[in-house]
Amino acid sequence: MSTTNRGYTRWLAPVILILIVVAIFLGYHSQTKRNSGEVFVEVKAIQTSQGWGYNILTDGRIYIHQEFIPAIPGKHAFRTEADALKVGKKVISKMALKQMPNITIEELREMGILSDSLVYSR
Repeated sequence: MSTTNRGYTRWLAPVILILIVVAIFLGYHSQTKRNSGEVFVEVKAIQTSQGWGYNILTDGRIYIHQEFIPAIPGKHAFRTEADALKVGKKVISKMALKQMPNITIEELREMGILSDSLVYSR
């Protein structure tokens, strides 16, 4: 065997071994992710023509699209991005607890979302 061939075989075996290990790891990792049933959930504020709303995304896809403040009559957008995110996070926390992701007027009051200038009757 020539010196050139020995140098080639010295690094070829470790490279092949590394590729095999990486392939096994990726196969195992993707299989456990599929079997785990976990879903990545996030909230993103969206600016609308009337103010702010939010999207709840699951694994990057829109699951809930909310342009208006929920639980109140009429179409009233959130005043600020922070308000929209606050309610969106509350929805996600309910989803994590396997509760219905609805928001009540009382919860909106507790979060300081309802404006004093808006009167909502039940």
